Amino acid sequence: MNIPIISPALRALRRLFDWALSLADKKWAEPALYGLTFAEASFLPIPVDPLLMAMGASKPERAIRYGLLTTLFSVAGGVFGWLIGAFMMDLIGNHIVEMWGLEQHWSEVEALYQEHGNLILFAAALTPLPFIAFTIVGGAVGQSLPTFVAIALIGRGLRFVTEGVLLRVWGAPIVAWVEKWFDRLAIVFTILLVVTIYLLKYR
Repeated sequence: MNIPIISPALRALRRLFDWALSLADKKWAEPALYGLTFAEASFLPIPVDPLLMAMGASKPERAIRYGLLTTLFSVAGGVFGWLIGAFMMDLIGNHIVEMWGLEQHWSEVEALYQEHGNLILFAAALTPLPFIAFTIVGGAVGQSLPTFVAIALIGRGLRFVTEGVLLRVWGAPIVAWVEKWFDRLAIVFTILLVVTIYLLKYR
């Protein structure tokens, strides 16, 4: 599928996916997974799913453990993002927002958060929505930290533990299938992302 408008974005996503797969056989892959997971939820918007999938496919007996620990590190990173939003916006938060070009979307994300609160956080934890934006905004708008942790734990757990279970059962064939249909899957996820935002904003 070759759509000129989205081809550059698909190529960038494909390079990111291939890069993550290349890390899976490294000795330091597991700490890299957890470090990247923590960072993805607080200051580095790079999805960890490709690395989790590659590691789970190479060692299916550890896939569920990878999923569980990825969930915990993601929630920990989310708490760090929440703390940045709540107490360190001027010191750190604004620089992160500017670094990743999120300033143009900040007011929109903030409005979504204030209107939908727990629902938008759950959607960000479970779907391809950029989790980093919603962890920082959650702290900035004063969402309850215990509520934040509970929702993030449920959403991230459903996402990463489910991936771990699927990899434990089917292993490498799942990664091969994703590689084969990557472009189409990326388009589908993008459409779902747009639909999710639309429904949350205009329901």
